[in-house]
Amino acid sequence: MSRSLLLNALVVYVRVINAMLMYRKRYVVGRENLPTERERYFIISNHTNGANDPLNIIFALPFHYNITVMARASVFSLNKHFTRFLHKLGLVPAFRSDFEGSEAIKKNQESFDLIAERVNAHHPFLVFPECGHTQGHYLDPFSTGFLRMAFHTAQHGNWQEDILIVPTAHHYEDYFEVRTDFMWSIGRPFSLKPYYEEYQQHPYRVMRQLKRELRQRVHDMMLDVGKADYEVKDQFLRTSALNPATLQKLTLPQRLEADKAFFARLNDNAHYEEIIGLSRDVCAQEKDLGLDDVTIERKPQLLSAIPNGLLLLLLSPLFAVSLWPHAICYRLPLVLLRTDMMFTNTYRFILSALLIYPLAAIITLAVMWGLFSMPWLALVWILLWLPLGQFAWFYYSKLKRVAQTVRYNCQKSRLTTIESLRQKIKELI
Repeated sequence: MSRSLLLNALVVYVRVINAMLMYRKRYVVGRENLPTERERYFIISNHTNGANDPLNIIFALPFHYNITVMARASVFSLNKHFTRFLHKLGLVPAFRSDFEGSEAIKKNQESFDLIAERVNAHHPFLVFPECGHTQGHYLDPFSTGFLRMAFHTAQHGNWQEDILIVPTAHHYEDYFEVRTDFMWSIGRPFSLKPYYEEYQQHPYRVMRQLKRELRQRVHDMMLDVGKADYEVKDQFLRTSALNPATLQKLTLPQRLEADKAFFARLNDNAHYEEIIGLSRDVCAQEKDLGLDDVTIERKPQLLSAIPNGLLLLLLSPLFAVSLWPHAICYRLPLVLLRTDMMFTNTYRFILSALLIYPLAAIITLAVMWGLFSMPWLALVWILLWLPLGQFAWFYYSKLKRVAQTVRYNCQKSRLTTIESLRQKIKELI
């Protein structure tokens, strides 16, 4: 399954945009656990962030890896040329009874055969056993489908070759913002060969046993906040100054371990319900004031905003230039999405790379050439878009921080109740 020169160019293009616009740093932990290129293996992972999950895992691997991934069957029915393109990218359709109907499930056998051929040809297969993405930092139950595919691959090779399952887990610093960090942890490979004989006699019993074992391995590498009280725990407590790790300068792997320890203490706390209730009140009051918890903890003086304010004023013309087309890249997904916000950055990345950037480049060239006869200036501007996009986010982040400082100093008199509640939460935690 070799890629053409044109397809390689497209892969390089989307990798560069992903690296420069979407993420600040990508961590890969346990890379030594990845099997060699001559081994046959499946990669499994948790699934939270739409199409960004498979893309970020693929981008964390060396460029020459040809990874096979399953995608929802509906995207393969849009157009025959697009379907051919998806197959060239290494995608195979997954038919689900909830979407394509129970009869369509039979078509999965063709996909299973294709996966078996590719894995036995030493092309790894990436699969998400939850069979759908979650809405945050928690792990849904696993299906047995990935094990059925893996054992089918072993059978396809007459049970001669070992098929490995590599448990992995990914972690995002922030699901909904750009220029944040991404982490992918790789666990030790799990061999299926010792289970071949038993599987042929008792397939369902073996799959249930292995499903529990492999799910636990994925779970141990990730942050599982749990579904109960998720909004207040993840979207407030985890990122607030009430979590000591928030105020420390930690790498994402260090922060993951600190957050896991924080929630382990919180979930076992005898005052859990009281902490959650107080946190919910604090979160609502801070939101009403338009303040974040870290600002309240740090108590910034108004004078401290002056240097940054002057710098922002000085750089404002450059910021205005950098907004084209990055303001569209950032805001358009928020306009288009109405329900599943976990697709926010999937939309940002895919729309930016495949639609907004190319269209904006054509418009920029046409306007600069047609109205000002300066195509060379348009080309320079387009070539500078990626660093300008990074600058736009830097400026926007600084602007928000200055605004928080000003807002805090204007709202000081209304913070007495919040500070009292925060102090009580600290004592309980």
